[in-house]
Amino acid sequence: MTHEYLIPIRMVYAFSPLITVLFLIPYSIWQHHRYQKIVPARMAVMFSFIFYLILMYFYIITPLPSFDWVLANPLPMPIQLNPFAFLHDIRQQVYWILSGTGHVNISHSAWFQVGGNLGLLLPFGIYLRCYFHRSLRQTILLSFSLSLFFELTQLTALYGIYPAPYRIFDINDLMFNTIGGAIGYRIAPCLRRPFHFLL
Repeated sequence: MTHEYLIPIRMVYAFSPLITVLFLIPYSIWQHHRYQKIVPARMAVMFSFIFYLILMYFYIITPLPSFDWVLANPLPMPIQLNPFAFLHDIRQQVYWILSGTGHVNISHSAWFQVGGNLGLLLPFGIYLRCYFHRSLRQTILLSFSLSLFFELTQLTALYGIYPAPYRIFDINDLMFNTIGGAIGYRIAPCLRRPFHFLL
């Protein structure tokens, strides 16, 4: 299933010319107006930030299933509101491993879900502190808001394009995404010295 995680990268690469026109050109005009010049280092950081945001978006919506598949495989529970459900999943998977009674797919395991959701917005927290100079409170709020946008995108079946949700709205994802953004904020000072010329 590794190819699933390459889909977002391929899609961002395909849309890179559109990304440049819609985001980087207006940003370069604004930068020239403000600083009376274009700073290549800051342009590079902004491009990486835009690339990262769009990559995350494609990550949460892909792979795109067919309409027929969604109708034939309705989610038994489109909303998961138990904030500690991941603990049950981890305990269950540990039991499977120790007892040999079940198979754990690492790429879809509870550990991967926790680690992946922490890591997903960790760079977001770094960008917010180092490049946009946001406070911890603002970083937590913006991380929560971005994560909520992702979860609502899934809950609304890609804004009503699909006949039903094909991914679960999970409060654990919301929680770990927000924590990941806060962790990124906290570790950001470690990156300021080696990358100060970009910031």
